[in-house]
Amino acid sequence: MTVQPGVVASLVPAAHASSPAEPSAGISRWLSPLLAFAALALLPVAAATTDLAALDGWGLARVLGPAAWASLSCAVGACVVEMRSPRPRIPMLGGATAVLILCSFGMPSVVEPAARFTTAWLIAGFTNAITGDGQVPIGIDARFYWPAFFAQWAFFQDAGGVNQLDLVLRWFPPVIVGVWAIGVYALARSMLGGTRAPWVAAWLFLGLNWIEQDYFSPQAIGIVLMLMVLAFALGPLATRRTDSAGVPGWPSPHPDAPRLPLWRRWVVAARTRPNRPSLPPRQLLLIYFCAALCLIAIAPEHQLTPFAIIGQLVLLAVVGRFRGRGLVLVAILAVAVYVMIAGREFWLTQLSLITGAGEEGNALEVGVAGRLEGDFGQVAVKLLRIVVPVATWLLAIVGAWVYWRRRRDLVPIALAAVPMGMAAVQSYGGELFLRIVLYGLPILAILGVDALRALVRWRRGMEYVLAAGMLLLFGSIILIRGGNEAYMIVYPDEVDMVREVYATTPHGLEVMPLINVGPYAVEGIDTHGRGTVIEGCTQLADDPIRCINAEYPDVLLTFDAVEAQGRFLDLKPPGWSLQVVEELVASGRYVITYQNGFDVVLRKTVPPPPG
Repeated sequence: MTVQPGVVASLVPAAHASSPAEPSAGISRWLSPLLAFAALALLPVAAATTDLAALDGWGLARVLGPAAWASLSCAVGACVVEMRSPRPRIPMLGGATAVLILCSFGMPSVVEPAARFTTAWLIAGFTNAITGDGQVPIGIDARFYWPAFFAQWAFFQDAGGVNQLDLVLRWFPPVIVGVWAIGVYALARSMLGGTRAPWVAAWLFLGLNWIEQDYFSPQAIGIVLMLMVLAFALGPLATRRTDSAGVPGWPSPHPDAPRLPLWRRWVVAARTRPNRPSLPPRQLLLIYFCAALCLIAIAPEHQLTPFAIIGQLVLLAVVGRFRGRGLVLVAILAVAVYVMIAGREFWLTQLSLITGAGEEGNALEVGVAGRLEGDFGQVAVKLLRIVVPVATWLLAIVGAWVYWRRRRDLVPIALAAVPMGMAAVQSYGGELFLRIVLYGLPILAILGVDALRALVRWRRGMEYVLAAGMLLLFGSIILIRGGNEAYMIVYPDEVDMVREVYATTPHGLEVMPLINVGPYAVEGIDTHGRGTVIEGCTQLADDPIRCINAEYPDVLLTFDAVEAQGRFLDLKPPGWSLQVVEELVASGRYVITYQNGFDVVLRKTVPPPPG
């Protein structure tokens, strides 16, 4: 029995074919599910043995117990063992991948008592602002000009009769990452073929995706829609330019003729019509309809994602790689109509977001150099966040060369590079480069798998090295993604504290945190003040006493996360937040109404003392 072309494994290629009676087939049949069950069984132990009180500048990886790392190792082992079996089972590969996601991306959800990440709680506050009356607040936050995600979850919240989305926030990241992995798998099936390579592409995408955009957010859903459109364009709608005989490539006068000059081959290719997909008209119509719905839905979902997918579709249309160029027109019209009608006020008043005017420094300085601050652990983790994208691109370039030698096609690497164009047309702050890497990562991961496949075909012994590298990669994901955990962690009593504050504070009064971390905005987005712009006071902790006296908010909040960010990121001394609290109380301008360690609620004295 011979191995069929395209079925060779990318990360761990298939072993030499063997009969079902051979021991290796039996071992892999029960070993992979056993490892998956072991990984799941170790998660409760991991949650019980993780010391969250010891979080420091190294983040979550430093406080995880041996059970957590053993769980991750078993999850990786389940994937590798099933991949090496003579006949990998699709359901088992899917289940092992789900367990791998839970043991890596879902590890914070397992070991922490509530959803992490400040922005997730902020967006929950946006959703709460729409719940009830169904009105989108205007003039409070620019993100409300793209309200589709908030309105969608406000509808779910009202329909379900619930008052909060705490559980959804906690488990949203591993679920949405699983959906992303399905999209990458679908893309890889179209680009790489085979049965094993698409799974490895999904794993490589997961292992390289340190960019924390999978929290409860419009961006997360935007990536889902983008992957769906790409899967349609590179799958059932994919075409290639052909000559009149239907042979792919550039036509030559006769078989023995010398190769045409490059410029002439480009001209001939550009003038040759692409072939048609071999699907029945009804199926094509359904695919066009679904793709158009996705493109229309992206427009009110997120600011940048529509431009990324439009750029990629334009490239595919120009090179004749997908049938249905009307989808490009649908996407452009959807964005244009939405911007001119629903987002008109925003773009008229915020033109600097397109031109980049008024920004201090450039995007590279803000997005890369400006983030290298904090203690040794913080700097080390952030350097890794630079190294990983660079290594990703280097691997993808090698994969693009392999792909070119096999198919004479450079379109995939160009697709990954298209999002870079956004850096030249607008300034999005430090988040811009995160978005650029994320938009290109699915294609980069697929090209990387082609490079790894060529490596193991060249030397079969490399499969063991790559299996060990997979374990190291997913371990590094926990380190990199959890590097800010000391000031991204949220506790349930802090959420209850904030909700009680808003419930007992009259509407219109200002409620502000000392630093913008923690669940400070889970309520009150549209009912309470957020402060004003004061020079030199991006956050009150920049110059605490001066900024607080200048702003003089009615209620001041501080959390464990505030203390941790000051210590590990801003290099303030231990206990600095409580020293600020003591000074404010000693001045007579504030009084403590609640305190539990570093969780403190300060209320302005009424009337304020003179001076």
